[in-house]
Amino acid sequence: MFEGFIQLTPTGVALTMAASYIMTVFASELYLHRSRSHRAITFHPLLCHLFRLWIWLTTYGVTAKAWVAVHRKHHAKCDTVDDPHSPHIHGLWTILTKGTLLYRKAARNADLIKAYGVGIKEDWMDAHLYTKHRFRGAFLFLALEMLAFGVTNGFLIWLFQFSILPFWASGFINGIFHVVGYRNFQTKEGSRNFFPIGIIFGGAELHNNHHANPASAKLSMKWWEFDAGWLVIRILSFVRLVTINHVDRLPAPDAAQARRHAAG
Repeated sequence: MFEGFIQLTPTGVALTMAASYIMTVFASELYLHRSRSHRAITFHPLLCHLFRLWIWLTTYGVTAKAWVAVHRKHHAKCDTVDDPHSPHIHGLWTILTKGTLLYRKAARNADLIKAYGVGIKEDWMDAHLYTKHRFRGAFLFLALEMLAFGVTNGFLIWLFQFSILPFWASGFINGIFHVVGYRNFQTKEGSRNFFPIGIIFGGAELHNNHHANPASAKLSMKWWEFDAGWLVIRILSFVRLVTINHVDRLPAPDAAQARRHAAG
């Protein structure tokens, strides 16, 4: 069996998977989410192209415009019958096991894409590669990784990369983060902060904070909360690879304050 040009030990395989996971978190949480969907930050074109390439290689049929449109509708219709992936409507188990299928169903809705994909323009690279050949990137990456790391290691690394967004984003984040955790803001939907230290998912753990302040580049609100994505944004901003467009620095209100605010 072909062993590849790069011989990886089990530790090397694990480290490669970890690096892939970090890159996917940056591509989804910072680029697709905070930048393209909510315009909280703007990346340097070089990083934009890197993220776009990575998404094309490690997902199957995902386009930036479709991802953004489905996510924006989630915010607009959150936890209602029109929400593409609400655990309160579809059930938590359905979101955990079939979240990707619900996303793909929504992404095939041309009217949804037209209504919620406003401002997401497709350029030459989209027309000739990322959109036109959106189903080929993952298989190209599989071939390249088998060539580089061997059939077994290459396939295992690719399978891990391929499962990150469907399992963690489409399932875990869209499901658990609307059911389990605490709330700083009494928003109209069921979003919750899953954990105050947002490292594993790049800050997406602070989900309730985000739903209360969707245009903010920073998701942490309390002094004891930590948003790893915000740390990365600040570092990239320092070296002029990202522009911060908006930050909500107000502390999160307690429940009584939120009720008074909602009452007007």
